[in-house]
Amino acid sequence: MAEPPAAPPRTPARPPAAVRPSEAEPVTVREYGTRHLRITVRHHGDTRFSWLRVPGPAHTRPQRLPPAAVGAALRRVDAAAGTAGTEGRRGVRLVLGEWAGPVADGAAGAGARSGVLYRLPGAVSVARLLPCGDATAFRLSVGALADLGGTLRRLHREPWEFPERPPHPGVRRLLAWVSGEEDAPEAARLRALARARLGPSLWARLADWAGAADTSSGGAGAVLLHGAPSTGWLVPCPVGGRAALLTGEEVTGGDPALDLGWVLGELYELRAAAARGLGAAGQGPPVDHATAARALLSGYTGGDGTDAVPPGTGRAAALRLAVHMRDFASFVGWHEDLRHYCDLLAETLAEDGAPALRWDTPGAAAENAPRGPRRDRSARRGGRDTRPAR
Repeated sequence: MAEPPAAPPRTPARPPAAVRPSEAEPVTVREYGTRHLRITVRHHGDTRFSWLRVPGPAHTRPQRLPPAAVGAALRRVDAAAGTAGTEGRRGVRLVLGEWAGPVADGAAGAGARSGVLYRLPGAVSVARLLPCGDATAFRLSVGALADLGGTLRRLHREPWEFPERPPHPGVRRLLAWVSGEEDAPEAARLRALARARLGPSLWARLADWAGAADTSSGGAGAVLLHGAPSTGWLVPCPVGGRAALLTGEEVTGGDPALDLGWVLGELYELRAAAARGLGAAGQGPPVDHATAARALLSGYTGGDGTDAVPPGTGRAAALRLAVHMRDFASFVGWHEDLRHYCDLLAETLAEDGAPALRWDTPGAAAENAPRGPRRDRSARRGGRDTRPAR
């Protein structure tokens, strides 16, 4: 049975010590994904890894790389973020992908297709490190999230001054789902359930927020957006270098709240799933999501707290929760825990997204602190990763 949305299986933080491939003979570390994307991670020796992202059969739009002018802007941001700030921290690297050429049918899932290749310093993302129960992995994750906040802050200083603005992929998927344009069976089942659980008022609120996020993104004040920042795209360097963020396929212009809210919404979902006992998040070792979220916010705001986040960040976090629910149903399949996620979405919408900004619960750090390594549950499922690939 597929894992629910917030339940990424865990793998070791490092490839086996005995693996020392040459550049000419890369070794596959792991492969995972869904009907949307398949990801293959290979080790090329030392701290050199490649991440290949290939469309799956449910990927409805071509992969894209940013135009030259947008790529140049991203490289300027990366260079600026690489300079140590007042606290001595450097932002994460914005690693742009490159076309990898045709991929065999078995890897792509639907004919020969091109993939996008990223050259990264590690094999494991924060999505896997954060919940694994290891104290060192947790510190790496928290540091990477703080640096991610700093890089996003720098990114959002760049106005969107380019001729064409691609639509925000996550928001467009949500709009298609809410409007009924998407007719995949499991997505339609979730839509019917969500409409019933939310009721007419909150369902209309979700549609309004998604429409506003889509239309306002191209207006005055639009800034350069990553488009889909997440813990699954954030890869720490295990030897102390800068963490890396896969960047380019989702880049667009819009409201900075969409980027920050996308990551906060993910952490909020994970915390809520753990509290409700949903999926692996509710069954694995306790995780201090509050410390992780505060690190992200501190990096973004320079330590000024949630009062300094862009207006609408809580609403963006709620949209991200809805998108992930929709993606899981469409790209992975049905899971009964989606019923509980509908209730969580209703609570978040009813409070205008405010729950996603509450990270100062007394005693949360002590209660949720990692308590040491835990056996890898993914081995009992044959190592499959059913988290929607992004």
